[in-house]
Amino acid sequence: MHDTTRRRALCALAAASFAFAGAASAQDSTRWPDRPLRIVIPTPPGGALDGTARLIAERLAASLGQPVVVDNRAGANGAIAYGAVAKAPPDGYTMVLTLSSLVLTSLMVKSPGYTLQELTTVSLVAMLPNSFAVARHVPASNLREFIAWARNRKEGVDYGTSGPGSSANILGSMFAQQAGINMVHVPFKGEAPAVQAALGGQIAVVIGAAGTLAAQAQAGQMKLLAVALPNRLKDFPDVPTFGELGYPAVSLSGWSVMAVPSGTPKPIVDRLSSEITRIVQTPEISARIFAYGFQPEGGSSDAARRFVQEETTRWTDAIKATGITME
Repeated sequence: MHDTTRRRALCALAAASFAFAGAASAQDSTRWPDRPLRIVIPTPPGGALDGTARLIAERLAASLGQPVVVDNRAGANGAIAYGAVAKAPPDGYTMVLTLSSLVLTSLMVKSPGYTLQELTTVSLVAMLPNSFAVARHVPASNLREFIAWARNRKEGVDYGTSGPGSSANILGSMFAQQAGINMVHVPFKGEAPAVQAALGGQIAVVIGAAGTLAAQAQAGQMKLLAVALPNRLKDFPDVPTFGELGYPAVSLSGWSVMAVPSGTPKPIVDRLSSEITRIVQTPEISARIFAYGFQPEGGSSDAARRFVQEETTRWTDAIKATGITME
């Protein structure tokens, strides 16, 4: 066989192979789902993300006619969960409900075991607004008074977060820079121990999920001074945003998106996006997610992709400005 003829034959064979693969993918999409699905999350059982994932799993199972299980893969700032899903088959049976650590870990860890390009966004599920709260012993009832008090403390002001390299850690560092005060980061293994330290008078400030700190404020145990959101919290209309107070760059909050391995057929991605948006915007589920301290969102895969791109730029700038790392 001449080389030209052979090349043509090989090209035809390759084209046929791709056509067959495309047809198989299309057939798989029409049969999907025909077995159980899995939602991987980067936190242990019992937390707000776990509760949100189980709410979605229950309703998604009813819609799709297949069981949906929640798989807790905590550790390594989310990298274990994100890496597991990034390397999973792109067949629509494995999803990950992320935190904003999806972006933060990819930016601050040299080899996290996954890349953002290995995952396709399905939908923005919720915003996880950070808030700034002070212990009762702090003589400040608003952010202006807090800054004045902090400037007189040469030893600085301790602030607690859920851990090093967290969105709250970056927010605290950014705020200290812009306000011209000395704040010393005290990382804890979760927000609950940070709150307990503040209640015990060991630290002055906790930066973390608005839902957690708002509950403490409602109980009169802490004072909520600011929230990192474009708009004020519905249940706390008297608490201003950082933007309103003159610190728009400090409006750094967490979020949660649902994602699948890249290469997952678009019809499956679109179906999941539609179902998840409907679920999180259902009044009953929305109220329960809001009770966890999250703000339910929803939306298309493309909208979620643009959101993550914008957040990657925002967090890149914040990390450069603060110099914070996870390593």
